[in-house]
Amino acid sequence: MINIKPIYIFTAAVFVLLSLLFYLGQENKIAQAVELQSEQVAKRVSLDVSSLPLAEPLFNYAGNQQEVDIYIEQLNLQLDLLDSRVKVESISTVKPSNKTFLELFANYKTIYLVLIADTSHVKYTYIIVMLLTFANALLYRKVFRKHIENRVKKRVASVETIKPKLVVDLYSKSLFIEGTSDIQSQLANKPLCFYLAMIEFSHAYPDLNLHLNKDVPVELLTIAEKYFHRLSVLGHTVRKRPNFSNSLEKTLSEIRAALDEILRESPELKAKLYPPKAHGEGSRSKLHSYGLKDLLDSDYEIRGK
Repeated sequence: MINIKPIYIFTAAVFVLLSLLFYLGQENKIAQAVELQSEQVAKRVSLDVSSLPLAEPLFNYAGNQQEVDIYIEQLNLQLDLLDSRVKVESISTVKPSNKTFLELFANYKTIYLVLIADTSHVKYTYIIVMLLTFANALLYRKVFRKHIENRVKKRVASVETIKPKLVVDLYSKSLFIEGTSDIQSQLANKPLCFYLAMIEFSHAYPDLNLHLNKDVPVELLTIAEKYFHRLSVLGHTVRKRPNFSNSLEKTLSEIRAALDEILRESPELKAKLYPPKAHGEGSRSKLHSYGLKDLLDSDYEIRGK
């Protein structure tokens, strides 16, 4: 399907509309001018007709057609000087056939006046239509461009305001990005509770580091116990209370495995919510922390807490 830009459609529509209005306006003005000038010419001829040697068949008078033609020529020259649209074609006492004429009555006889009217339009005046169309096109382009810019700004603003958020759902023990629940990861009781405790602890104590070679802080363990109890309240199967201090590396590995898939398309969120891995020599040294950093309330949501 051919894609026509709106500005071309607008310009064509404006041109057609203005041309039609301009044409009808000129037609009306020309018709009024012809009518008025015809009346003026007829009045002028009626004043001069008594002195014209027109033929009178009733009295067997042939008249002087040459003198009448000279009068018509001189009258038309005067009308030319006045830029009149109406000219005289003939003045006669014989009724013309197949021609439009005016009847003048003088000296008990009927005079038939045939006029020629120029109804042509002044072509150069249509430049005004083109100029108006061009001006409207420029105005429309400016307004349309401003409209597009505003739409783009609104779209960008809406995209910027919708930031990804990690959702941890205690009802289903699942993790997913808000709005994309088709990609989910599930965690067992122990890693789920420990991860929730990490989030809450790191948010409350952003300056504290969590090291593998040190004991897990009591505050973090307390939070993990709280979430474990919450799972039992929600009706999840709970065999026995886990020891959150044991097998810490395994617990962190399970958490990372669950987050790898769902945070793949959200690198900024992953940098905050993904427990850092140890790299290089002395990976268990005090330099490495598996704690979460720079967490904001808008980065995550815990449902069912």
